[in-house]
Amino acid sequence: MNFEDLNLSKELLRAIEDEGFTSPSEIQEKAIPTLLQGNVDFVGQAQTGTGKTAAFVLPLLSQIDFKSNEVQALILAPTRELANQVHEEIRKFGKNLDIRTLTVYGGTSYDKQINGLRKNRPQIVVGTTGRIMDLMKRGVLRLQNTKQLILDEADEMLNMGFLEDVQEILKALPVDRNIWMFSATMPKPIINLVNKEFKDPEILKIEKKSLSNADIEQKYFLIRPKHQMEALCRLLDYETDMYGIVFCKTKREVGEIGSELLTRGYKVDVLHGDLNQSQRDAAMKKFKSGYLSLLICTDVAARGIDVNNLTHVINFGFPQDMESYVHRIGRTGRAGTKGKAYTLIDPFQRGKLRYLERFVKTTLTPAKLPTVPQLKVALVNKELARMSNLVDSVMEKGDEFKVDETYDVFKESLQGLSKDQILKVLFSQKFRKDLRRYQDLGELDAKDTGEKRGGGRSFSGRSGGRDRKRGGRDARGGGRNNRSRTGGSRDRKQEDSGSKGSRRGASSTRKPRPRV
Repeated sequence: MNFEDLNLSKELLRAIEDEGFTSPSEIQEKAIPTLLQGNVDFVGQAQTGTGKTAAFVLPLLSQIDFKSNEVQALILAPTRELANQVHEEIRKFGKNLDIRTLTVYGGTSYDKQINGLRKNRPQIVVGTTGRIMDLMKRGVLRLQNTKQLILDEADEMLNMGFLEDVQEILKALPVDRNIWMFSATMPKPIINLVNKEFKDPEILKIEKKSLSNADIEQKYFLIRPKHQMEALCRLLDYETDMYGIVFCKTKREVGEIGSELLTRGYKVDVLHGDLNQSQRDAAMKKFKSGYLSLLICTDVAARGIDVNNLTHVINFGFPQDMESYVHRIGRTGRAGTKGKAYTLIDPFQRGKLRYLERFVKTTLTPAKLPTVPQLKVALVNKELARMSNLVDSVMEKGDEFKVDETYDVFKESLQGLSKDQILKVLFSQKFRKDLRRYQDLGELDAKDTGEKRGGGRSFSGRSGGRDRKRGGRDARGGGRNNRSRTGGSRDRKQEDSGSKGSRRGASSTRKPRPRV
């Protein structure tokens, strides 16, 4: 099937063609005809990266009255980044239409958003639940004529604890409103919401043999918590052309790991709910431009990262729940590319691994960290790859290759040495420090004892706090320097679910640091 077969307007089809799309994904092919009928409640379940956003944006744009100054549709997203992503999709697909849309979320000025509502008169508003409710209470966002509510990434939103907010927003809508919900998973809170608020919904579930993409290579490493920081660095050193995300449970953990990796010389940045909007935008700009090879994120902060060429996702310990694992690894292996998902696991949590494999209907492959000889070879090969263009240029230009005039001083200092001796000097100067560090490394892989302690009662980690105790100097970077001020309490709650359950678990394994 092609998009031309879906009865979309010529304006939308031109925009789709400009974006380079020819055939709809499965969720788009099956959802768009249903949603184009109008006056329907809808639930669409499909895994991350399958094109759910376009599946509701295209039929929504087909139904908007462009002459109206009323807010006709409200789209709720769990995070600022995802709200911005949805807004961008509306802008791209609606570029040939007279559509007015506005994005609202915490961490930015109320005045700008209020002016946008009053002056621009948007027909579609995209936002996070916290800021939507604040604007409703201020009387500047009126939804009495809004007949379309769309819940994007609903499982993430409701798992963050915003069920009551969604229900409160629903009360502000007219009785004859429609709800469209899109989600990667269907946990119990979502099922309860559908049963209570939806009217004879059309339910579409895209069946897969597994909840994880077949293009994603999934491995796990059995590593004691106190060694996981060093294990992460070994993986970063060994893997080639890595462009990925390291996921952590809490903001504190993100700060500590980001600080430690920066100290060790890696090009990384962090993304979590305590960053203000300009900091988040700056981190995303550097990451999307390729200046950074790695982002350290909480689950919630990473929602809305729309990058199709991510090569790796690394889970620094188990995620908070099984649905989070599906969302995490769905960041890679997209748009027909291959991806790698690595999880560092405390060997005493093997029970959780079995729960996870049953949930995603996929077996994770056990793996070992690279050995010292493998790390050394990877180090040299990476440096040679960085030097390849320079080597080619020197060989091509020969004597015409220009160097600084101080080259003569350098050249004279090596007089009398043979070619082999010069190479040994340069090799030792370049690699000695790192090679010595590798030589001092011990084995970090924990033995698989077959024990399942700590994973029997709950996947969320409440029954065992071992995974929260990071221990050792390597894990304690300099987290205090990564703390920053945040907006109101609602926005703090909105932006990072990782801190919600983790502080409770952390109290049993470490004492809080005194604030300075």
